[in-house]
Amino acid sequence: MKKLSFDWMSNPQYLAQVSHVLGGALLLAIAVIFSVTWTPVLITLGCGVAAATFKEFVFDVSSWGEGDSWSDSFMDWAFYMVGSFLGMGLAFLHLR
Repeated sequence: MKKLSFDWMSNPQYLAQVSHVLGGALLLAIAVIFSVTWTPVLITLGCGVAAATFKEFVFDVSSWGEGDSWSDSFMDWAFYMVGSFLGMGLAFLHLR
């Protein structure tokens, strides 16, 4: 029997991307839980996309922020968008 390994958890980049996906998805999941129409979900989606864009492309690449490269910030932003896509799938299932 193969031993269960948690070596993947020692990679901080992997854990960061999982966190970005969960952050994007949970933001919309919470909006879906308290919504009966599409309007609050779409407003939350717009605010989430705007906040993720500001955080990744203004704060993280600036010298007073984290000082990340543009490619790192784009990768993080893309994982936020993957989470948002999953959250919108949940919204579709809940609000159809």
